[in-house]
Amino acid sequence: MRWRAEASGCDASATASRSDSALWGWAIMEIQQLRYFLAAANHSSFARAAGQCFTSRQNIAHSVNALERELNLPLFERRGNSVVVTPAGQEVAGRVDEILSRIDALQALSVGQVPAEAGLRAAVTYNLLARVPEKVESYLYQFDRGIKLLEVGCEDCYHAICTDEADVGLALCMQRDFPECGFEEVNRLKAYVLVNEMSPLARRSQLSVFDLKDQRIALMSESSFQYEPLFSQLGSLGYDFSNLSIAATASGLYGIKRNEAVGIATSYFVESLPEGMRAVPFDDTRYDWCIYALYPKRSNRLATIMRFVQGLRKSYLDA
Repeated sequence: MRWRAEASGCDASATASRSDSALWGWAIMEIQQLRYFLAAANHSSFARAAGQCFTSRQNIAHSVNALERELNLPLFERRGNSVVVTPAGQEVAGRVDEILSRIDALQALSVGQVPAEAGLRAAVTYNLLARVPEKVESYLYQFDRGIKLLEVGCEDCYHAICTDEADVGLALCMQRDFPECGFEEVNRLKAYVLVNEMSPLARRSQLSVFDLKDQRIALMSESSFQYEPLFSQLGSLGYDFSNLSIAATASGLYGIKRNEAVGIATSYFVESLPEGMRAVPFDDTRYDWCIYALYPKRSNRLATIMRFVQGLRKSYLDA
């Protein structure tokens, strides 16, 4: 959906401030672009805005940059990895908030909506939302009861359901059970081993856990909960877990490029593989990355939760 705002009359344009001229000039901007900007302004963080809007940090940054070009205004001051809203950005944020409130009210009126119950509380595994398909992102964003997002570790996502801190959980992990709550697999991603392109492993069409038993493995998260079947099989092979390291993405990739370690990744990640690396699939589906929807076995909101889960599965199938 696109929003178009046009100035009418010479007097208005003559007395408008710089931000007025930009906001009400011959500009065409997307409503979603405005929502992304407002979330970033409210949080003073592209990363937290991405979590709220169920999108990637790159999408938030791209929308903000496009809006700055369109308005010809600096909306944020970049300070290393952080951002600070400029005075112009604060003024624009106030106007955008008013615009979006009116649009939301108009959309609700047009379909005869009544005020909805409180949105679902969703605990989501870190990085799960970084590369979701567009249809899934749209579904999450437009779900009619709304979503309040809490990003946590995979095991904490499970605990949030068991302790009633969340209505629904979205967990990204290798194949496993969740005995204390209900769960459904809504999507599955192939697991790959990341290796240096000069490594002998790079010439293989598939790899097994046996191929990793003497390798240094760099993981992007520390939870054995997330890698349960892999850790279990490595343990049965006598793997020395002191060779296992937890590293930030950049550090882990650096070790792989230097042929000092191998990594584990999803099919989403290997779509844009860094130069000098190969991704070789696992030969066992137990190590596939599964996206599970977790939910309490008893809840007075179970009907809404299950409708959300079924819609989420369908959006992945349609993507």
